[in-house]
Amino acid sequence: MAPTTIRKAIGAVKDQTSIGLAKVASNMAPELEVAIVKATSHDDEPASEKYIREILHLTSVSRGYVSACVSLISRRLGKTRDWIVAIKCLMLIHRLLNDGDIVFQQEIMYATRRGTRLLNLSDFRDEAHSNSWDHSAFVRTYALYLDQRLEL
Repeated sequence: MAPTTIRKAIGAVKDQTSIGLAKVASNMAPELEVAIVKATSHDDEPASEKYIREILHLTSVSRGYVSACVSLISRRLGKTRDWIVAIKCLMLIHRLLNDGDIVFQQEIMYATRRGTRLLNLSDFRDEAHSNSWDHSAFVRTYALYLDQRLEL
């Protein structure tokens, strides 16, 4: 098996494990966590609009879901070293900032003040993929753009 095939298989296993754990052990909002994992999966396909809409809907229901969403995305973004997952997380944040409730933006700002390192990806580095230097640089730049956009 080629290294990229192995990497894809490992990514798929990680995603399925995260989904399974979210369904049985999630303290916050299991349906939201599953949607976030599916929207930010390791595969190199664009995030499914179905899951993005589900996340937008759930975060419009209550502030508790917004808080959980920020926490879950922050955790996923903080743990990953895969540029594909990181880009999908950042694109999800961007979409939530554009199309979601203003409460999402406020919650990100509150989380940042509390010390959550959501958009500080200055040390992000994907060392597993070819061309990872370029992709890692883009992830860092995109995160910086979103961070600066929040400050406006």
